[in-house]
Amino acid sequence: EKIHSYEDDELRSLLNRALEALDAELLLGAGGAASAFSGCCALVALVLGRRLVVAGVGRVRVVLLPETGPPRPVLALCLGDFESPEERARLQGVGGAMVRDGLLYSSPLECSDDAMRIVAARHVFEVFQSESGVPTDVKQIKSIYRKLALRVHPDKLPEGADPSIYKMAFARLDSAKDALEAMITEDAALCKELYRVLNSEVRTRAGAIGLLGTEDADDAEKVSKGLRKKLEKMRHVAPDFDRAEAVCCEAVATLRRAFASESLPRHEALLKEGLSTSRAMGARDSRFPYPLVQMKPESASVHLPDGRCRVALLCGATATFSDDILVSSTARLARQPKASALRWCMDADQQAACASALCISVACTAEGPATKRQRTSAAGPEGSVRVRHILFAHLQLRQPDPMARRPGTARTVQEAEVAALAVLEKLVLADKDPNVFLRACRELSDCQSGSQPGALSGDLGWLSRGQQEVAFEDAAFSIGLKSFSDLVTSSRGVHIIQRLA
Repeated sequence: EKIHSYEDDELRSLLNRALEALDAELLLGAGGAASAFSGCCALVALVLGRRLVVAGVGRVRVVLLPETGPPRPVLALCLGDFESPEERARLQGVGGAMVRDGLLYSSPLECSDDAMRIVAARHVFEVFQSESGVPTDVKQIKSIYRKLALRVHPDKLPEGADPSIYKMAFARLDSAKDALEAMITEDAALCKELYRVLNSEVRTRAGAIGLLGTEDADDAEKVSKGLRKKLEKMRHVAPDFDRAEAVCCEAVATLRRAFASESLPRHEALLKEGLSTSRAMGARDSRFPYPLVQMKPESASVHLPDGRCRVALLCGATATFSDDILVSSTARLARQPKASALRWCMDADQQAACASALCISVACTAEGPATKRQRTSAAGPEGSVRVRHILFAHLQLRQPDPMARRPGTARTVQEAEVAALAVLEKLVLADKDPNVFLRACRELSDCQSGSQPGALSGDLGWLSRGQQEVAFEDAAFSIGLKSFSDLVTSSRGVHIIQRLA
């Protein structure tokens, strides 16, 4: 009851909180089954009457595709663009970031270029990269500074180098020099301890144990508190003091996190993987203790227009499609949302880390709210419908199908859907030629009805409600006369249904 009285802003806040709750579970790596280093983009949508409310994080986009009229963007591409000046400045301030081949890495990468190394340095000690880790005195700091300054000064720019990288590197070298001089003057011994903390790879269990000297989480908590108290003296002079505190806290979190010894190497191997965006859910290794990735949901709300429309919810590679591509690739699938989403996924870059899509079909009238399906009036004896179908069985069926004429050739339900989509696209393209359906049914259908002679191939006769599974029944009673259904999945496989009467 209450939800219908919510304002749009309240609903957007509600969806944002839902994403934050899911994010919290991902960060824990719940039960050891999922890695805390796993990350994803995410999108949630709510259709409430004539209102559409969406929220997403990462590489996501939402577009309204009316049956008549131009597409309407709802949620713009939510993507942390590494090339934007604002994002580059933010990543530089965080430290520890390296962008290579369009991917963001949180682990230090081998880099022979001094300017790139300085920009990507996680802390002031890495900027100077002294052999001992920590310069011994101010004199050594000045000596290292002079050598590096000659290599990264913007006036000494090598041919083909990026001037902005050298400007950032020189500015960071300058600030690191001033900071290190103040730190060494304050307490040289504590500088070494600070360096040890900042240089610890606490996202792994071995690194966390190495820093805190114990694998017991409760003991680790005590050691962490003592270490932070010891470093407190450096707070006012060390620019990376807050980062050191975060490292100590993350070490404890690593030791508290449940894990399975056999899966630990596989989970920790994700530390070496790059991300295509700096906005994501999960991805703990890229958020703690160095917040390279941010979990910042974006949301939007619109009122749905009169008439039929599709809502395209796009994640990953599909989110980069233009509105024109979304429309043109599925122009004949306007009434088949599942098939539309599958077509977008198949057209996406198959080498991309993620490519998913969901399509919602809604119909609005001036008198009533949005509905997911347009029900048709009853036809035939006692409100029954006459249909025919093509069945694509697969090897993941849970029980034998007594009506099957042969085992399915598809190994998975996904393969069956792909095969069904190819046939559906041919059928809607030649919807005036009944022979196309009959040929496809006789050749491809895994149902015994496909063997029926002549025009009866695939014919299931008159069906009343309660005779078929709910998914099949809903589709059969929802489509118009001579029209084709969307891809329908049942316990028998994937169907394409056509209503004959």
